[in-house]
Amino acid sequence: MNGGELDLSRAIRAQADALAGDLQRLAEAPSPAALQQARTGCALLAHHLSQGNAAQGFTALAGWLKLTFGAVRLSETEAGCDTTLAALWHDRLSPELSEAARTTLIQGVARLTETLARPPGRALRVLFIGDCLIWDIATQLQIAAAAEGIAITPHLCAQRDRAELRRALERAGPVDLVFYAPFGFGFAQSYARALAHGALLRPMARDLPGLRATLDEVEATLSHLLARTDAPIYLHDVSGARQASGWHGALADHIGARRRARVATWLNERLDALAQRAARPVLRIPEAAEANRLGPAAGRVLFEAGDLHPTALAASLAPGPYLRACRAAHLLSRRKLVVSDLDNTLWAGEIGEGLITHHHDRQALLLRLKARGVLLAVASKNDPTNISWRGAALRASDFVAREIDWAPKAGNIAKIAARLNLAPESFVFLDDRADERALAEAGCPGLLALDPNALETWQFLDDWADQRASFAGSDRTTLYQARAARQAYVATPSEDPGAAYRQLGLRVAIRTAKGRDLSRIGELIARTNQFNTTQVPISAKELSDPSRHVLIAEAGDRFGSMGIVSALVIADGAEAGEITQFVLSCRAFGYGIETALLQTALAARPGRRPLHGRINESPLNAPCRDVYAANGFTLRDGIWTAQEPRPDLIPDWLTLDIAPDLRAIPAQASA
Repeated sequence: MNGGELDLSRAIRAQADALAGDLQRLAEAPSPAALQQARTGCALLAHHLSQGNAAQGFTALAGWLKLTFGAVRLSETEAGCDTTLAALWHDRLSPELSEAARTTLIQGVARLTETLARPPGRALRVLFIGDCLIWDIATQLQIAAAAEGIAITPHLCAQRDRAELRRALERAGPVDLVFYAPFGFGFAQSYARALAHGALLRPMARDLPGLRATLDEVEATLSHLLARTDAPIYLHDVSGARQASGWHGALADHIGARRRARVATWLNERLDALAQRAARPVLRIPEAAEANRLGPAAGRVLFEAGDLHPTALAASLAPGPYLRACRAAHLLSRRKLVVSDLDNTLWAGEIGEGLITHHHDRQALLLRLKARGVLLAVASKNDPTNISWRGAALRASDFVAREIDWAPKAGNIAKIAARLNLAPESFVFLDDRADERALAEAGCPGLLALDPNALETWQFLDDWADQRASFAGSDRTTLYQARAARQAYVATPSEDPGAAYRQLGLRVAIRTAKGRDLSRIGELIARTNQFNTTQVPISAKELSDPSRHVLIAEAGDRFGSMGIVSALVIADGAEAGEITQFVLSCRAFGYGIETALLQTALAARPGRRPLHGRINESPLNAPCRDVYAANGFTLRDGIWTAQEPRPDLIPDWLTLDIAPDLRAIPAQASA
């Protein structure tokens, strides 16, 4: 710690009310509650400064201000007046500050202003289930996430009764992440009883029936969550830590430590088994390991800062595994492809200049992502004849595209995007050179460029692989390799534009979705950006609702199966049906499959009831904006409507196999 940090901390505490008033006024938040929030922010900053963490303090203040005030500006400009927070705080504090403290203040306010200026991205909807431990974590997480420009919309559920908890979960709506701490400081009553002071002399066997009943409740809640959402679910293990303060709390902790450890071990063994039985992978929050690292202080209040008084355990978990999970969901959940450099990225050294050493750990992680549906590609400045995969974990066949030449990488990445019909916004780019990363981001807006020689990059990608655990075995590489062969075949010059398509032998099976299809449909809807009419996510439980009719199209041709490439979800109303989701995989563009699916849906409507559809425009979904106009729908007040099918619009190069319950398309169109 430099002396300036401690001096600045003391000065801020001494003038907290005046400094908070400056924050409140510049944030244009005149209420008494806002003034109290500003005081809390100042106390939070003072605490971190007193610990020698100036950078963390100003970052935490920025996160708190974003969380409580939303968009914050720290300057006001009027006629002849330019007032900034730096100027105001310098004037108030400078008489009491040393030179080192003034430097810390100037640098810190600059950091604060820069952090607040970062625009937030897509808000993450996060569900928190638990007691005061997880509520405490949620607040600390929102502060840390806001400082990084990640906005979190929290849904907090603390209902202990299973029926009430179910109702609360339904009210939460669709979410992007779920965090569940079933055995927090006191969330489960059976757990609290097992750790109570009076239980120390009681045989543990007497508490087991209650704990088993609670585990049954946890398993039922997990099953409900897995059915209603496709979001990654993080389950806390049990640490045995309890919220306590003062010498009497420390004494109680010491006396009950052995009992708490036994209960935690027993519960964790059963939580592990429960997670193994789950319908899909359940991720874990290592509460026990973190509490062991913190020792007896885990449940102690770490500091008091106005409205904030986090325990050490919450203050450690929030910017650790919680923030990592949010960071991966925020930046990577919609990504589809990792394009990588080679030299000093997948291996150490330059392959044309001498011996190289393969980074087997990096390559293994990329293979794990590939096995979970993420595509891999190469963009490298190199002589392609030098490239060899001898001794590598990866093989040339693991990549859907390889651009290896001396051309600018941004142009080669754009080529890959065009060839695969993917937007660069869905790419992650790995390159050891900062200039190449900057050029790629400038040339391909929306691309996420990462430094492969930074440890946090691979931790970040590892978190992504964990969140894609439910897609294990869904390697999509062969689908895109078949697409490339298909595109090359269709590109052959011909006098008849449809001749090549007819020779492809395109087959499309259209049917009502079954239960086994719902996870793939949910993934397709969540990850499809270009042909997605409404951009509205939907859970597996919502897809299985009897009031919804879900049609899917599976395609294949002479090059192989494409799998499920399109889905159309209809919510039935009294007089008409509404298409709430309509998506088409980018690998199936241009063949007319969307027309076949839409016309089949129209023809299968009972009593020829009308079908409505909307287009919610986004920066990426231009390819689908004409789908209703091209299929005979008429537009009125923003709603597209059709009643009569137009089978004549279905391309003649498609061979349709329509399920009997939908078969109303004339035979010649479905031959």
